[in-house]
Amino acid sequence: VKEVLFGQSKEAVGRTSAVTGTAVIASDKVNSANVVVDLTKVTSDQGRRDNQFQGRIMNTSTYPTATFKLTQPIALPSSDGKVTVKATGELTTHGTTKAVVADIQAQRNGGTIQVTGSIPVVFADYNIPNPSFGPAQTENNGLIEFLLNLSKS
Repeated sequence: VKEVLFGQSKEAVGRTSAVTGTAVIASDKVNSANVVVDLTKVTSDQGRRDNQFQGRIMNTSTYPTATFKLTQPIALPSSDGKVTVKATGELTTHGTTKAVVADIQAQRNGGTIQVTGSIPVVFADYNIPNPSFGPAQTENNGLIEFLLNLSKS
């Protein structure tokens, strides 16, 4: 989220590695994927920001997870290599589900696939209050950026 704090422009970033999910991949196509993020584990470089995120903004006691469900298959390279595609799916967060398109890059490397991408989010679309509070002023939108490492289980 782009933020102005005490007159200084910066990017407020929350991170977590508490991500789980499944994907069904047949040769060169991802047929389905479901990703779950534990929002209660998101942290930033500021404890006050984390408290606001967990409480007033995301209300993680009521909405502890965010999910992404792929709704259209994605083509992958048939051998080691990289592809840039759009992933169409449904993002659920803060109790609201919306159709989204994620710009992703997928790289196959032997038995693993690394996926990076982003999904723009307008807070009001998900009934998320604007994070602005006191000296911190933010825009009405943010960006979910992700890095997933897919491997056979």
